[in-house]
Amino acid sequence: MIRKFVNRKEELELLENLWKKEGLVFVLVYGRRRVGKTRLLEEFSKDKERIFVIFEDKPREYNFDLLSKKISELLGVSIKIRDFPSLLRLLKTLKRGRLLLILDELSYLIRREEGILSELSRAIEENRDLNALIVVSGSYVSLMEKEFFRYSSPIYGRTDANIKVAPLKFKHLFEWFEGLKTEDLFKIYAVTNGTPKYLEFFSGENIEEEIIDNFFNPSSFLFREARALLSEELRELSIYLAILEAIAKGNTKVTQIANFCYLKENQVVPYLRVLSELGIVKRIVPIFGKRGVYEIADNYFLFWSRFVNPYYEEIESGFVNAALEDFKANFNQFLGKAFERLAQELLIELSKKNLLPFSFTKIGRWWHRGEEIDLVALNEQERKALFVEVKWKDLTLRETERILNDLRRKAELVGLKDYENYFGIVAKRLDKKDKLDRNILALDLRDFERIK
Repeated sequence: MIRKFVNRKEELELLENLWKKEGLVFVLVYGRRRVGKTRLLEEFSKDKERIFVIFEDKPREYNFDLLSKKISELLGVSIKIRDFPSLLRLLKTLKRGRLLLILDELSYLIRREEGILSELSRAIEENRDLNALIVVSGSYVSLMEKEFFRYSSPIYGRTDANIKVAPLKFKHLFEWFEGLKTEDLFKIYAVTNGTPKYLEFFSGENIEEEIIDNFFNPSSFLFREARALLSEELRELSIYLAILEAIAKGNTKVTQIANFCYLKENQVVPYLRVLSELGIVKRIVPIFGKRGVYEIADNYFLFWSRFVNPYYEEIESGFVNAALEDFKANFNQFLGKAFERLAQELLIELSKKNLLPFSFTKIGRWWHRGEEIDLVALNEQERKALFVEVKWKDLTLRETERILNDLRRKAELVGLKDYENYFGIVAKRLDKKDKLDRNILALDLRDFERIK
């Protein structure tokens, strides 16, 4: 189901400001596949004179034929372009005002041809007096960051702006799915990570049935997508899949991950580093501490690694019952982890809008010797701390007060001397939350609409 274009206000504003500049402006737009880079560039360029080419994973000659065709359409005459320097020299001869050149998915060419960035860099330097905005985009995140941000790269330092396009935040789903209940929006967000392409597969009519149709059907897009994305970026796919499954099942320490994968600790660390560079895995360190654990940072990959990958071959062969039983039995528990992340997102938004007791400068988890606090937010300069428990449950007033009392006990263990302490709870639903002490931050799903 295709939806209207939502959000991307900051990205569009930045691109518009760059468009208004004089001379040659060179911009990188990158991000993982499906996050909406091409749609962003379409929206930005729709009212401008443009050359918009989407490269394919094919030889150089094929892609430059695509580029030549686009230029020929603009000029009304047949043109053959074989390299970037001749392209920019040609554009410089045109008396058409400011031009917009979009080279979408240039990463395909970068992967295939080692010298393509040297060629592009030379073209830019030789034609700095060209009155144009040149935008290149790419979906191979690790490749684009390596080639554009590495000091030894020929393109290093050439860009005037670098825009990394991220998935939509939860608050943007209110606009995408107008009229849908907040709980249903959260379930969609928990399995799609807000990735626009993935959202298109949901209508919101029956969320859990839609999840089953989209993840446990071997012909569905989302069933195969994770493997397809990983295959594009990585070799030794089976090892990466095993690592993701290990983490999704709660093995978050290096030793645990290595044991699950039948590897040694020093063998698993390089794989974790690569997954971290791709933004799929993240090392989480307690807010006061150094010994971290690993988590899957992307909700889509977390859900897929937990419920789909362990049964991939069975589902592909039509034996789906075991996977569905696991999903139905444990999906609610899975939502608890996703809800913790969403609670952190909510607190960050509320802090930006000055809707908390204080604006914090640091937020994270705390754990020590078996004790854990879901979220601790700090303003170290003002010496203020907010301790928050997150529960994906409907809580009675008595249950809420019990959780808060235990939270106060654990806060004492953190050892923040001379800090002014505040306490909060975020739950699926809080009964009679107006009866709580007014100094308590009490939030549930009904409050998430405040961040829209």
